[in-house]
Amino acid sequence: MNSALIFYLSPLLGAAVGAALGAALERWAAKLSGGRPVVGSRCLVCAVVVACWAAGFAASSPPLSGLILPIVLLCILVPAALTDLQTRRIPNLLTGGGLAAVLLVTALFEPRFATERLIFAFAAFTFFLAAALLRPGGIGLGDVKLVAVVGAALGAASVAAIGVALAGGALAGAAIAARHGWRRARTATLPLAPFIAAGSLAVLLLSG
Repeated sequence: MNSALIFYLSPLLGAAVGAALGAALERWAAKLSGGRPVVGSRCLVCAVVVACWAAGFAASSPPLSGLILPIVLLCILVPAALTDLQTRRIPNLLTGGGLAAVLLVTALFEPRFATERLIFAFAAFTFFLAAALLRPGGIGLGDVKLVAVVGAALGAASVAAIGVALAGGALAGAAIAARHGWRRARTATLPLAPFIAAGSLAVLLLSG
């Protein structure tokens, strides 16, 4: 097939697959959070976001083996963000099962990165666990386990992903403070998983 045709078709195919995947992930997140899986505005937003990400990633034309880990990470981060928004918790099925899946994919397809990714997974877990212990209620244990998954998936790039996530959380906190005052902002609890997901997927897209 003509390479130019592949270049133009791959984003369209990525968008179609991404839309279907986004809708499926939203329904799965609804089940995990104990809600009824319905097709509504949240499902539409999720499908559009995943479709745009998938189209952009497909346009970069990575090798087939390079698609597996991003898809696995996408299937962990999107439901984690949605359930955190809905219930302020991240199911262990996503973090524990997700970490196992990421390590398995790395061992099978990118074993040369295994040591680096384990180091960054441990570093991210340790840093966030310390922060959670120092300020109980600020960072949940679900967030601690989720950044370990990101470290295991992205390795050194997880530093940028987590940095973007923390910056996004800080901006959201500043927006709350500007609107409701610093006292309200200090006691407000923000779901961190959406910021972790956004930072990770942005870094993955830009590096792909």
